[in-house]
Amino acid sequence: MTVLEFFGGLFSRSLALVSDSGHVLTDVFAILLSIITIRLGRKPHTSRWTFGFHRAEIFAAFLNGSTLIVIALVIFYQAFRRVLEPSQVQGPLVLVIAFVGLLGNLAMARMLAGSRKSSLNVRGAFLHVLGDTVSSVGVMIGGIIVTFTSYSIVDPLIAGIIGVLILRNAFSLVRESTDILMEATPRHLRLEEVAETIQSVRGVVSVHDLHIWTITSGLYALSGHMIVTPETLDEGSRIIGEVSGRLREAFGIGHVTLQLEKETLEKLQGAKPD
Repeated sequence: MTVLEFFGGLFSRSLALVSDSGHVLTDVFAILLSIITIRLGRKPHTSRWTFGFHRAEIFAAFLNGSTLIVIALVIFYQAFRRVLEPSQVQGPLVLVIAFVGLLGNLAMARMLAGSRKSSLNVRGAFLHVLGDTVSSVGVMIGGIIVTFTSYSIVDPLIAGIIGVLILRNAFSLVRESTDILMEATPRHLRLEEVAETIQSVRGVVSVHDLHIWTITSGLYALSGHMIVTPETLDEGSRIIGEVSGRLREAFGIGHVTLQLEKETLEKLQGAKPD
């Protein structure tokens, strides 16, 4: 499809078609990278890579999004040049090639649609293909207009619209992957609500130094320090177990690391009258 659209775009002088071929080419690398990182993510943990290779998925998603941004900027530049210097486009040829590309993109989108919600990496590949699908439709519309009206300026305008759609999806993907790489609190979680849930467990006075981050798509981790009442100090295992259970049920946080503040407890015990 990439080769067909590229040479078809050159022969028909269609910037939209050439742009779409470049986008399809990045899909090839994006999907290949997705396959590689998913296989890496299945490898067991080691003493060096204690979380395994889960982050490879997020890194791949970041690369995919960054590539899309570059492609969108190139499309904008070429579209601007083509608007200033219009070129005669062969509409019928553009229409036929774009239709073939549309069929291929629809087939690929269907294959990836089922897994896109469970993996940011697969979502990145899906967004690539979805962008190509929209691009093919836009190129077809441009081909129809050029065929029946000879308005060749429509071609770079369609290319510009395709660039906007690509940029929008790319920005979302880069933002989410950057948040994970920077270990930001997941956007769907509120730190205050998580702290309240921890403090609702009997024996917990307060919690501080609380951190929540995403290891990979759907895998969340939490660490923090809890202050408990002196009389429940010996129930540390029970408290941590109950807190972990509530966090898993309420927020889907599966990796929990909590510790008790010994110095604070000692101060509380020292302040308590005999």
